[in-house]
Amino acid sequence: EARTEDPVVLVQDYHFALLPAMIRAKLPQATILTFWHIPWPNPESFGICPWRREILQGMLGSTILGFHTRFHGKNFMETVDRFLEARIEGEHSTISFQDKETLVESYPISIEWPDAAQVAAWPPVAECRRRVVERLGLRPQGLCLAVGVDRFDYTKGILERLNAVERMLEKAPEWIGRFVFVQVAAPTRGALEEYRSFQERVERVTERINTRFGRPGYQPVHLLAQHHAPDQVNELFRAADICIVTSLHDGMNLVCKEFVAARDDQQGVLVLSRFAGAARELPEALIVNPYHVEETADALLRAALMPVAEQRERMASLRGTVREFNVFRWAGRMLTDAGRWRLRARVEARLNRAGQA
Repeated sequence: EARTEDPVVLVQDYHFALLPAMIRAKLPQATILTFWHIPWPNPESFGICPWRREILQGMLGSTILGFHTRFHGKNFMETVDRFLEARIEGEHSTISFQDKETLVESYPISIEWPDAAQVAAWPPVAECRRRVVERLGLRPQGLCLAVGVDRFDYTKGILERLNAVERMLEKAPEWIGRFVFVQVAAPTRGALEEYRSFQERVERVTERINTRFGRPGYQPVHLLAQHHAPDQVNELFRAADICIVTSLHDGMNLVCKEFVAARDDQQGVLVLSRFAGAARELPEALIVNPYHVEETADALLRAALMPVAEQRERMASLRGTVREFNVFRWAGRMLTDAGRWRLRARVEARLNRAGQA
């Protein structure tokens, strides 16, 4: 149990970049775990930041600094090497700065895997499908239903996936009338002009696709621009044939893992951006470059045509990964590393005292 002057402190995300060093100044013996939820850029990109030294110095107040992927951690270490006078130990993933050492490690975040009671309370997949079809006024015969669930954020690749849907319908016109894409996009940061402008662009592209490919009784894109509760999102996931996650830059992205967890029937296909941190954990998804419209359109077509047996094989593997590497494993690894670090520090302190005696 931590003493008052020797606590374990968990700092979460970029809003608190300066906080670790502030805590360190007040509590020099504290074990400070900082987890960075967004990607860390390369040194050239980070170099444009006017407060780069202050941010780096603030973060290096951490005992352990966690990122989603090793790639992001490597970018951070190279950034420190570029802009601060620090000793970098690449082999041990440590940075020594102002007589303090920081461990830089990757901890891929995940979700809480649903327990048996939660799963038992879910409506059957067929019932979820019926409800979604009825609510959106879709034709169930031969329907291929794809979904995307995001905030209205330009980093999520919503425009890119709409362009891919449009290209797919161009290349495979036999799917016109049968392929439907439902995009849930919760409004966010509406006070900022850039976000309002982005939402308007998405709405214009949606209208263009629907005008071009729509038919009486058929609308290829349904844009649901409002917040959806977890049960509503889960219903969509269970109703869908395809989940599309085309992030342009994402630390992890948990939407793809939530889709996998929702599919206890082992059906459905995940189309996943290679620029989401989750792509490194979920190679059984159809991995795409969202900037490559043709590639993504081809992946959508492949997903629409994927045999049931292949869907089962891929989904079983995806579910095994997400079940095992859940959010408790994520937290447990960080706390275990913190415990080892504290033990090592105490042993070194005792040895130093013994050497001075």
